[in-house]
Amino acid sequence: MTNFTIVYVYAKQIKSRIGMIFLNNVSKQFKLVLTLLVLSVIIVISTFANPQSLLAVSDNNGEGVTKKTLAPGSKYATDLYIIDSGKPGPVVMIVGGVHGSETAGYTAAAKVKNWKIDKGTLLVLPQANRRAIAEHVREISGEGNLNRLFPDSKGETPKHTLASAIWSAVKQYDVDWLMDMHEGIDYAKTSSSVGQSLIYYPNSSTKKIASKIVAGLNKDISRSTRKFCLIDLPVKGSLARAAGQYLGVHSFIFETCDNPSLSVRVKCQLQAAQTLLRNLDMI
Repeated sequence: MTNFTIVYVYAKQIKSRIGMIFLNNVSKQFKLVLTLLVLSVIIVISTFANPQSLLAVSDNNGEGVTKKTLAPGSKYATDLYIIDSGKPGPVVMIVGGVHGSETAGYTAAAKVKNWKIDKGTLLVLPQANRRAIAEHVREISGEGNLNRLFPDSKGETPKHTLASAIWSAVKQYDVDWLMDMHEGIDYAKTSSSVGQSLIYYPNSSTKKIASKIVAGLNKDISRSTRKFCLIDLPVKGSLARAAGQYLGVHSFIFETCDNPSLSVRVKCQLQAAQTLLRNLDMI
């Protein structure tokens, strides 16, 4: 029974009891005011008696969405959204905002956190590096590039509080697939940029779905110089590399070029995420 149903039943009972004693002797207007007052009091009591209702909601399909704070109590605190279908299936994690200046990634991830899934669990970390996003910079000065602070050798621990919190979440939820949303400079791969690309940790299953993501996107891109390319092996110290190499996660970095409009870039990010989840039968 929902809180609203309980409140409604209680309100009707209280109205009935008060009516027998008192309400028959007052005006209809006063009856209405008093009933609304009683209802308001019960709603407040019901909410605070069940504080979990402030942390989790459910949709009409019984799908639960909970929010957990990573690195709580620190200046790096950021929210992780856990979308649980209630049915067995893969655990997929989508991350945005590792680099605070790469707008399309965290904008798209913020939309993904509102998606519904048919099976499995979807974890969404929309603003991994909230401080960098707030300043619209790639990284906070003096703290290093977050995407180089994850383990780069077996048995090593992350090199930063925020990286540790994200790494712990990947392990805690036993993530199967991980998509890290980024943005590159220009379309083509150069010595200083990976351009428009999908960079995956080498694995046959990962490559199969990664190839479908790239093929689906390139189908709608006419100019060959603007097509997405497939690259294996993310850079050492990155979340995708560490998760793939040391935790066995099917992981990849997805990079859109920062040249087109934000809406176009976000659309590409969302299409890539949809293709991933669709191929896992989650949507």
